[in-house]
Amino acid sequence: MILTTAGRSAPKLIQSAQHLSTKYQIPYIKRNGRSIQRLKDDYKEDVMVVGKDKLSLSPLDEQMNLFFHPNLAMVRAKRLLRKEEDPFVKTAKLEKGMSVLDCTLGLASDSIIASLAVGSDGLVTGLEGSKAIYIMVNEGLQHFISTNERFNIAMRRIEVKHVQHLEYLQQQKSKAFDVVYFDPMFHETIDASNGLNLIRAKALEDDLTNLVLEEAKRVARSRVVLKDHWKSERFRYHGFTQYKRKNALFHYGVIELD
Repeated sequence: MILTTAGRSAPKLIQSAQHLSTKYQIPYIKRNGRSIQRLKDDYKEDVMVVGKDKLSLSPLDEQMNLFFHPNLAMVRAKRLLRKEEDPFVKTAKLEKGMSVLDCTLGLASDSIIASLAVGSDGLVTGLEGSKAIYIMVNEGLQHFISTNERFNIAMRRIEVKHVQHLEYLQQQKSKAFDVVYFDPMFHETIDASNGLNLIRAKALEDDLTNLVLEEAKRVARSRVVLKDHWKSERFRYHGFTQYKRKNALFHYGVIELD
């Protein structure tokens, strides 16, 4: 992966790109009037583009860009703040002060909702195995500004780590988090946004194995929660109680712990 600036590279933009290059140890490449496609052709790498207001990722073999925008989380947050029910919060039984480990961060939609639910006395840690997605989402959570200050504060509270979830789980003490959560890549095809399709393409093969689940049950104090396609065999295979949602493409499953 390489890092460059958007088309018109103002000095401030170049400075920002150089800072991110140092922070995340990614080569900074001067744009020099070249198109993003030309950079991909020249370097055979994914290209992260630093713009005025956002970071975007142009994968090597894709024509579309991926960027952080918590649009779905914002819709869900509005409902949650109106005291309406959120299926994830309900299934995970999230309350103020709880700690949540999101093992499959992605674009952080569920982590943002969890952060709102557990509040300032709680803790949400998100793990992301893809370096490109980690950088984009980590920066987005810290710098994206919505019109809702409670939403902004909830984003800033999330602790993001670039690590494979099995490695991180194995490093944790038993009962370190109240809830451990997984949202693995769907094995069944779901018609979704291009952003989700790109995440699926960029995500690492980091499936929910028996070893991962055993570690998750050791680390979780109260429950392990799984979000998956409604036809997924993972619910039955791993012993999750599947909570069916009418007309929903994905369901939640729970393993309650003593």
